[in-house]
Amino acid sequence: MLTTTACGPVDGTIEVVDPGAPGGRPARTRVHIDANERVFAGHFPGFPVFPGVCVVEYAHRGALATLPEPGEHWTLAAVESSRFTSPVFPGDLLSCDITWSRGTGPRQAGAWRCRVAVSTGRGPVALVRLRYARDGGGQREAAVAERTAEAAPAVPEHGTEHRTVITTSEIKQVLPHRYPMLLIDRVTELVPGGRATGLKAVTCNEPWYEGVRDMAAEEDYHYPWTALIESWCHVAGVLVAHDQPNPDVLRGQVMLLGGITDATPLRPAVPGDLVEHRVRLSRQVGETFMFEGESRIGDETALTVGRLVMTMRPAAALTDAVPTGGE
Repeated sequence: MLTTTACGPVDGTIEVVDPGAPGGRPARTRVHIDANERVFAGHFPGFPVFPGVCVVEYAHRGALATLPEPGEHWTLAAVESSRFTSPVFPGDLLSCDITWSRGTGPRQAGAWRCRVAVSTGRGPVALVRLRYARDGGGQREAAVAERTAEAAPAVPEHGTEHRTVITTSEIKQVLPHRYPMLLIDRVTELVPGGRATGLKAVTCNEPWYEGVRDMAAEEDYHYPWTALIESWCHVAGVLVAHDQPNPDVLRGQVMLLGGITDATPLRPAVPGDLVEHRVRLSRQVGETFMFEGESRIGDETALTVGRLVMTMRPAAALTDAVPTGGE
């Protein structure tokens, strides 16, 4: 069985190796990570590491392909957690073992949850937990209202004299990302060691829309949630690296995504939207940074992030891990 998605940041086609059985054996999917995946051109140019959010995207697509109730229209309600343990490179065969269970508690009534163990031929890559809600269900609307209230604009903690505006050209001096993976346009506020706010303008010319047919439905133009999370991460990256920029990933320290917890999509972004990402540094332990925050479109909350972990690692340690041949 094969499945494809019209809009998204990845190009490969998921193969369902085993559909599994709820309460029994896990489902299994796999996909080949081709060197021509478009994200490689802009994610750490010259050093092809597959983005962590794209690993989550393939876990999500594998989940959609093996949902226990495929006849229903299900929506990603939350990335409950994800933890990354090993990099993914071009040529890898990415396997996802997917274990399904019913949601519990009043907020998860009727939902499906899955545990996705992601691996390559070299071993485990990530452990991802996702939750799905039936589209149009009352539980989702209640969660949207609750999260929107929680993410109400906060009173600034510092005076305006501590704020810094960073333009697109300056962002390129801080982050190594380039088209199509440079996903923020401007940082409008930066309080060192505290918080940052950045903007992402969504347009119909985004590369993710290339495969969307002319007569597609409006929902086919919903900006991919994983790409929106990656865009939020870029604001976090600028907050950490603005005073120690490293646009050359082959030297110095490299930013790596360590994990995401409780990332909840609430309102889809579509072409014409201006997304405002708000990032707060909640904790730092050595070269590991923990963030929280949200994304807003106008006066609506589009995304909340309970915690995101980013680590800085020497480039040499990563280049030594690049496989010398195929799996």
